[in-house]
Amino acid sequence: MKLRTCIYIIVLLGVIEPFCGEPLFAKRKKDKIEEVKPSAEELFVKNNFEEKRCAEWSKGRRFIYVSDDLSLLLKPEQDTVPTHVSFKNKIFTFEGMIEKSILGQAQYAVLIFDCEGIKYQYRTEKTIKEIKDSDYKPLLPDMVAEEDVLKARKMLIGKTLYIKTSIWYDENGVEIGGHKFVPVVIKDILPGDKVLPIKFVFEDNVGNTANVLGTLFPETLATQYTTFDRLFSFDNPRNLYKTISDVNWDLITKSKVMKGMTKDECRLSLGRPNDVRRIPTYGGLKEQWFYNTGSYLFFEDGILTDFRL
Repeated sequence: MKLRTCIYIIVLLGVIEPFCGEPLFAKRKKDKIEEVKPSAEELFVKNNFEEKRCAEWSKGRRFIYVSDDLSLLLKPEQDTVPTHVSFKNKIFTFEGMIEKSILGQAQYAVLIFDCEGIKYQYRTEKTIKEIKDSDYKPLLPDMVAEEDVLKARKMLIGKTLYIKTSIWYDENGVEIGGHKFVPVVIKDILPGDKVLPIKFVFEDNVGNTANVLGTLFPETLATQYTTFDRLFSFDNPRNLYKTISDVNWDLITKSKVMKGMTKDECRLSLGRPNDVRRIPTYGGLKEQWFYNTGSYLFFEDGILTDFRL
């Protein structure tokens, strides 16, 4: 009887487990969620640069204008602004905000800027209270905060970094052939353009001077592939890929490939493909990679067998 009673209790516990939780004798493996630690480059940006919300702007904050033409969103208070003058590299100083109304009803805040003695207004479509209570940032891509440029200069000029892109530009903005994963010395930090606000000027290990455009704010989705951490590394990337042969690594730094390379090596060289097609065959798995540039790669069982760059 005692044996039957024990068996009955064990069975009963197994039946009611889904309703009452785990029995005392049960042992389950808990899923472990590993946190992805931010890289040193990501921490550098996070700890030193922050895109301030409008409510945090102080009077006198200076912005460098990066375009030749004045934005349609900036309205001069007087009609004496020359239309043929370039605004590029001019300083716009934030003077504060005022509140206006339409026919004495709907209210909206206007940001006031000064440039060479002329006032410019930016209409926000929000009240001052809404701006102070939110993370609102005005749509002014032509302006780069001078403080960010100066701080980046102070922290990066003279530093040796490893560049992670082979798309370099000369001083006239013309694309030139470069190498990736090679050491470069930062020579200057300048305002960029309305899409990529920071220009990183550098010199490579053979004396070539070039630049790349990027941003110091990683949360900017439109520039997610040109943030500082995607452009540069503090440490030599070669140390992470010691199993790659010197011949293949040299090709990778030039963004080139050759037959016999692995998918990982090709991805390091050319980046992630825009489209992947997999074809199972009796001889194994074939894979095709396609890039928006018109390049394509063919793999058989993970090894590059044909390509066009």
